[in-house]
Amino acid sequence: MDGSTPIEWKSLLRGTLLAAAATGVLLVSNAPLQCGSLSISDFGMALFAFYFALPAVALIGLPLFLILRALGWVRWWSTALAGAAGGALVTIVLQLPDAPNLRHFPWMCGVGAVAALAFWWAATRRPRRNGGAAEEAQ
Repeated sequence: MDGSTPIEWKSLLRGTLLAAAATGVLLVSNAPLQCGSLSISDFGMALFAFYFALPAVALIGLPLFLILRALGWVRWWSTALAGAAGGALVTIVLQLPDAPNLRHFPWMCGVGAVAALAFWWAATRRPRRNGGAAEEAQ
C-alpha cells in the first residue's frame, strides 16, 4: 500500500468537491455581475457548471496538488499559483484548435486560483477530535 489513510482520501475528495463547487459558482457569477442581477436560473446553471468543473478539478487540480504535496511545496500561495496555471491550461484546451484569446486568461486564472485555494483549505484542514467541542466549551 501507499501508506495513505482514509482520512487523507476523504480530505482530498472534500477538496475536489469544494473546488468544483467554487468553480461552478464563479463561472456562472460572471454574467450576473456584469448585468447587475441574479436570477433563479443562475443557481441551476451553477449546478450544471459544477458537473463540468468536477472532471477538470479531478484531472488537473488534484494531480497538481499531489505533485506539490510530494515536493513539500503545499502552501496557500503555491497552491493558488498552481490553480492559476490550471485555469490557464483549461482556457487553452477550451479554445482549441484556435489560438487562445488572451482576454479570457485573467478571469480563468482567477477562477483557477480561487478553486485551488478552496481545495487547499478543505484538503489541509485537520478534522476535530470527538471531544474537541466539549474541550473548547470548558
